[in-house]
Amino acid sequence: MGNDGGSIPRRNEMVREKKKDEKADRQNQAIALNFFCALSKLPLQEPIVGDELGRLYNRQAVLEYLLDRSAFGDGHSICDNIQGLKDVKTLKIMPNPTIGKKPSSFDGQPTARFVCPITMKEMNGNSGFEFIWSCGCV
Repeated sequence: MGNDGGSIPRRNEMVREKKKDEKADRQNQAIALNFFCALSKLPLQEPIVGDELGRLYNRQAVLEYLLDRSAFGDGHSICDNIQGLKDVKTLKIMPNPTIGKKPSSFDGQPTARFVCPITMKEMNGNSGFEFIWSCGCV
């Protein structure tokens, strides 16, 4: 109120804006999809199964879920399309031959445990992986 010219207000001091929604980190999402079971949240280990939506699961976790649907708290929202073992396909996946031979990465991303059998690209979330439903080949 002094109107003495002592301060010049900036726009951000005068106008209040809505806070922007926080976006999920894409790298962390890719790690979660490619390194961990969608149901049990444990690291993927063979045998691995996939559903028609492309989510990866540990076969043991799916069997436990089918036997007791209350075993996993959020299982009904994750596996609502899985009614039996016919709804998942066991994947033929190739383990990474360079595990233990290659030094760990410095970017904070874990070493991929599986690779593409043709191109030898690591399954780390940077490149897309798909599987064929009829045979389970990744």
